[in-house]
Amino acid sequence: MRLSTMRRERYNGQSTYESVNIMRRVRVAGPCLLVVFALGAVAATSASATAPEYGRCIKKGKAEGKGYTSSKCTAAGEGKKAKYEWIPGAGKTKFETKGGVGVLTSVGGEQVECKSESSTGEFFEGNNKEAGNMKIKFNECESLELTCSTPGAKAGELVTNNVEGIVGWENKAKKKTALELYPAHSVSSGLFIEFECAGLVVKVRGKVLVPIKNDAMKTSETLKYKASKGKQKPEKWEESSEKVILESSFKGGPYEQSGQQITSVLKELAGEEALELNAVV
Repeated sequence: MRLSTMRRERYNGQSTYESVNIMRRVRVAGPCLLVVFALGAVAATSASATAPEYGRCIKKGKAEGKGYTSSKCTAAGEGKKAKYEWIPGAGKTKFETKGGVGVLTSVGGEQVECKSESSTGEFFEGNNKEAGNMKIKFNECESLELTCSTPGAKAGELVTNNVEGIVGWENKAKKKTALELYPAHSVSSGLFIEFECAGLVVKVRGKVLVPIKNDAMKTSETLKYKASKGKQKPEKWEESSEKVILESSFKGGPYEQSGQQITSVLKELAGEEALELNAVV
């Protein structure tokens, strides 16, 4: 689960945040165990053509004019050396995720643990920073030995609301990129998820950051969400002092900062094209 109070509404080369109920383009979901990678987006509108961005590094039929000298499209070249070209944005690419044990912990010590996670989603065609339409399912979930479930789900099963995501800089100088996950704009409650553990209500909101690798064409990605004592690592973008955090409310109590721990692997479905998160173009 991943959540917080403010969400980045749009990425235009710089961060723009509004108070409002968030490799290669991805969407992901996340409550307590928010998990997985994914990368998300809302609309299929193209973001600004500035790094980092998702796209494809394609070998040209003939090396001429301007282009790139490597299959990663990270070194520009001209003439016979320009063997590759960079095509911004993803094709319409579907993926699935699978993760292991996921734990959501508040700074006050409240905790929910699930044994596994899975989801499906897709990269939106033409978008170079965002992705979306993803719901995450967590299985065998408990809090203080009480079974937790979302309304209408099986016992021990948690299903998030629709989740989206956007990529940006964790540290530009070191070329470290990250994915921000948040509840989809269409989720009026602004919650990643709401569920009950033996009648006790738990709500998770906000947003979460997870590091993602760049500068390589791939069909899979491993995302590692790390947290300590309820605090996520990392918890802010380079270009903003505002924290990107999850918040959870247990048993009707006040919202507290919370951290999510889980390792999830995102794989594009068979036949889908490879994508790259390029930190250079």
